[in-house]
Amino acid sequence: MRDLGQMGESTFNLWCAQAGLTANGSKVDKTGWDFFVEFPFAERVALTQIHAPALECKVQVKATDKTDRKLSIKLSNLRRLITAPMPAFFVFIEFDKKDVAQRAFLVHVDESLISKTLKRIHELENVSGCFNHHKRSLTINYGPENEIPTLRGESLKRKIEEYVPSGMSAYVANKSQHLESTGFENGFAQITFSTKGETNLTDFIDVSIGLKQSVQISKFESFHTRFGLKSKDPMIERVDGMLEMPDLKPTATGTIRFREDRLSPGLVFPCRFYSSSLNPILPQELVKFRIEADCFDITMNPFTGAANYKMNAGAGVRLPIKQLRDAICLMRTITSSAKTILVDFSLTGMNTVDFSLNAKDQPFEYNKVLEALNAAQKIVNFFEVNESIDVSLEEIATHADSITRFNSVIDANPTLFKCDFSVQEGGYDPTKPTACVSMITTKLGRRVFGFIFVISGSVHTLEDGCYSLLASNAKIEQRVISDDQGIIRAEDLIQAFEAVEKIYDDNFEVITLFDKKSGKPTT
Repeated sequence: MRDLGQMGESTFNLWCAQAGLTANGSKVDKTGWDFFVEFPFAERVALTQIHAPALECKVQVKATDKTDRKLSIKLSNLRRLITAPMPAFFVFIEFDKKDVAQRAFLVHVDESLISKTLKRIHELENVSGCFNHHKRSLTINYGPENEIPTLRGESLKRKIEEYVPSGMSAYVANKSQHLESTGFENGFAQITFSTKGETNLTDFIDVSIGLKQSVQISKFESFHTRFGLKSKDPMIERVDGMLEMPDLKPTATGTIRFREDRLSPGLVFPCRFYSSSLNPILPQELVKFRIEADCFDITMNPFTGAANYKMNAGAGVRLPIKQLRDAICLMRTITSSAKTILVDFSLTGMNTVDFSLNAKDQPFEYNKVLEALNAAQKIVNFFEVNESIDVSLEEIATHADSITRFNSVIDANPTLFKCDFSVQEGGYDPTKPTACVSMITTKLGRRVFGFIFVISGSVHTLEDGCYSLLASNAKIEQRVISDDQGIIRAEDLIQAFEAVEKIYDDNFEVITLFDKKSGKPTT
């Protein structure tokens, strides 16, 4: 009688000997493998790799006279192979009822087979309550892509090495990581709970889109899940509790635009979009979406048209000047225009969505702030500042008059300037043209902006040594910006004023409204 199993093992032993591999046979046929195969170290290896281990693997040999290219393997054997930290293989040897091997196939116990086996075990244990894995099996299929090209040891050796291209250490790490993570791609737990009343349901919807922090729930149970199947026994079971979603991520990101009509460019903001996971099972009147930007929140129901919006540019919020200005412009549009506002938002991976908001008609309290923000943006452009200047609503409100006045000087008509001054020391000749050098500043965020400007023209003598200069020309000679602490060094200012004075010394009587001893402007 032919001993097909012994023929297969002997053939495999021969191939290993031909290739210089050490095939250690299993003495107990319950381990899921027939051979523990050790590869020799490479003859030449880089100095950085002399610590790397030699390749080792476990192999189960299956000899057959059939050619249907499939074989049922006990789950108990498969489990040992998939959980072994080293590479594992099946070698299928076809004899075709002859005394020597006709074909051989190498099947790698890869990530796909690992996942398939673990899923089958999980199904049996959690659905059927079956823990006798040696009585259950899984069919392994193989084909031409698995065939060993020649029936010799060197061909077998090369075929095995193809599956461990980066060495043993990398292979073991990758296999361990896959064993730990497979089946958890869609989460590791399933939670079931109940809510009582429409109020709690509405609160839960708000929690699911990040509008509220928690909601009261009852009959709370949590089950471990793997491969979409939950465990029989809950890991957490409570009568009631509070549900929170602290690490909620947006469904998508993109931009949102508000327009008063189809032809206007509108106001555009980066935004984050949240869609409640409950929406597919909710009645239409409860469906809710949330559109969040740094300065506002909008929640809406696309079926009923209901929408709520909230501005987030209040106390403590600091935004770039343009962004805060646009936020206040938006506030004015949707709270006082009494118009239908056209809204469209474009999100990554989604089609553009259009809807409308009905603006209110009520007094707008931030006209002065908006004027100051428009002026602030012009100032930043005039100074050619490339960095972002962050401001708060409170700061702009506090310095609104100063910001507006500062901006008005930039493009003002020279004839609007007038300077009254007195001269305490002799040597001033009022009959000559006079140039008055002064400085004006304002604060934007944490920085102080200023410029040294000169108005020039003829003077009129007043009483008691006082004079009045009616400007025929005005010019900004030096732009000044503080550091991010709002500090301008006195010595730098003195040097700047002296440089400006030299420009006018030859043709003008120069009056400087700056105290060089204190380093501060004078009046």
